[in-house]
Amino acid sequence: MNFVHQNQGPGHAAVQDAQSRMLAEREERCKSQLQMSGNLFIKHFLKLLTQKKLAEDIKKHYIEKVLHAVFFFGRLHKRMVKPVDFLGPKTCQIMQAKFPRPFEQYSTHLPSLTPYSILLQFGTEEAGCSTQEQMESFLRDFNETLQEELEQEANLKPSQFVFRAAVVSFSIYRDPGDGAATPLFYGASLSCSGLLERKIMIAILCLQTWHKAVAFAVHHGENDLAIVFPDGVQSRAFYYMHGAFVEKEPCVKCRKMFKVDFRPPAGSATENSRWPYGNCAENESLSKLLQGVPGLQERVVSTHTPPQPNTYQAIEQEFADVIENSFRYHLVQLLQKRHFFSHLPLQFF
Repeated sequence: MNFVHQNQGPGHAAVQDAQSRMLAEREERCKSQLQMSGNLFIKHFLKLLTQKKLAEDIKKHYIEKVLHAVFFFGRLHKRMVKPVDFLGPKTCQIMQAKFPRPFEQYSTHLPSLTPYSILLQFGTEEAGCSTQEQMESFLRDFNETLQEELEQEANLKPSQFVFRAAVVSFSIYRDPGDGAATPLFYGASLSCSGLLERKIMIAILCLQTWHKAVAFAVHHGENDLAIVFPDGVQSRAFYYMHGAFVEKEPCVKCRKMFKVDFRPPAGSATENSRWPYGNCAENESLSKLLQGVPGLQERVVSTHTPPQPNTYQAIEQEFADVIENSFRYHLVQLLQKRHFFSHLPLQFF
């Protein structure tokens, strides 16, 4: 006698069909959100550039970086979003003629920043944001103009905007001796969606963009190994909500990775953060601080215990011997899941 497995039959097939439809609808919805998010980010970034009196080569530099980053995430998406999908046929033809490189290289080269981090870089380097108030005003203006169109035309909630950075952080070094302070160094949380995309971007940043000490902390996140900053380094983070920046305590993962003077101080909360190590804004801002303040990196140590050395030189050595290759291997594996076969050595835009 033939027995039919209890999970098989018409009822089981109907459940499977329903689940497949729901999955397809969710993927299509995510694709639509990515497409609209990319279109709006590019559009408003171009508006921002036209408002500033900049040299044409500087404008071109930023336009190309934003286009490439957005196109790259379209390429990575499970249901690929092509440049023409983001821009529309007419605009795509015009932009491709003026800026061919992003269109040619989004499937072969990797970005070194997420879109919102490019915006932060523009705010510091070209928009003249040297104080906290200036940067917050700059970002608030950009966020508000974007949000109006999100709600009115795209029917998207702010949380559904793919290239949104929920948190912005700044780091600063004040010399304990004379109180002299460095400029503010800004960072944004990862402005991309999807766990795989975030993991890919974190690996890219650790290889190409962030300071080696920060890459060390990300690599060892699960091992409770941290990097320790010298006295005088402060880190502050802000959550953007309802048109204002609200001060935010560091999350559990940042507290594990960085031994630094957080303002406000870390509380006793033990929230279960769902994002991967390296997602937070503190990674970028602390990295920029180490890269921007001469002599500061040599004073960073790790929490390695003897007999393992914990000096900055040991951090650099471990990066060269182990960490760099680990991130590179991990990145290639992740990219292959989206059939993105980057040539070795990896090429960056």
